[in-house]
Amino acid sequence: MRITQKDLAEQLNVSLITVSRALNGTGYVSRELKERIIAHARSMNYTPHKASQVLVRNRVRKIGFFSSTYPSYFWNDVRKGAAVAGEQLEGFNYQVGYHAIPDGDTDRYVRTLEREVEQGLSGVALVNQRQYDMDRIFRVIEGAGLPYVTFNVDAPRSGRLCYIGTDYRAGGRLAGEFIGKMLTLREKARVLVINLNESLPDRPGAPDINSARQAGFLQVMGERYPRIACEVAMVTTHYDAVDRDTQISDLLREKRGKVDGVYLIPAFNNIFLSSLERFDYRKTVTLLHELDQSALRYLETDLLSGVIYQNPVFQGYYAARMLEHILETSREERLRDRVIAHNMILAENRDLISNHFVYADPAE
Repeated sequence: MRITQKDLAEQLNVSLITVSRALNGTGYVSRELKERIIAHARSMNYTPHKASQVLVRNRVRKIGFFSSTYPSYFWNDVRKGAAVAGEQLEGFNYQVGYHAIPDGDTDRYVRTLEREVEQGLSGVALVNQRQYDMDRIFRVIEGAGLPYVTFNVDAPRSGRLCYIGTDYRAGGRLAGEFIGKMLTLREKARVLVINLNESLPDRPGAPDINSARQAGFLQVMGERYPRIACEVAMVTTHYDAVDRDTQISDLLREKRGKVDGVYLIPAFNNIFLSSLERFDYRKTVTLLHELDQSALRYLETDLLSGVIYQNPVFQGYYAARMLEHILETSREERLRDRVIAHNMILAENRDLISNHFVYADPAE
């Protein structure tokens, strides 16, 4: 049975209006009594009625998302999930906005964030990305006293209240299990691992998701499939020049017929897939991360064996809903992280992606 503010008032032997003022932040209640009421409400698992909360506060709460721009297909899916949550929350006086900041432009990031704060931002969902000065960005958010959550890439040493996303090392382990099982019966099998050597500022503690994936992959291959030889090749391709860069295509031309598997770690799908076709890798086990339309098309051929999918739609949706929960309950302590498991998308189950989008846009 749902507990009400009236129940709380009777249990604490105080007036209903006092409970309402303490929980909604309206009117005067002594600090000691307010803390006692809030603590008791939490112990009773009290959840405020959203419609009543809207009437009490009579103002719009704004949730702001912040990410980079590349790969655009990934962040567009995050945006789609956030938009679905925004539509569901609109009737409760919430607005959800999304800001994709050009890669590496910390100054623009801060200007956009400060403008949103001035316009009444209530909470923030953001990605901990090494191409920005994240310490500077966190200082702006914390200086404004805003609750925030991280999604997609975590910042556990920050003041974030929750993380919604995947475990990147686990994604690499899944890649290792898939390729290892596919090649376990081949004699003297060799795997080419393509990773990215990014020339970014040295920021202690900055996340490196590609290194995490590689570490997970090599751990599984070393422990479970030691007979399979793994070669790591690092490219220096820039995201904004990937369609003009030839490093990946040159590498695949050189390794044609010399490897039994290829694992692409960074999100360079188009150049990778077109090179597989150009140099005919049909007898090779091939695997990449992140799902776009080109990857879906190549799954229908023998050129792409599988895709490790981390469901960006769910990440956007749940990040917005988690912030709504935090704002409605005035939570200030950390909450349990929501780690989204990876899916392995194959030619045989490529329609699984439809399950992740079916609620996102009923018109599609």
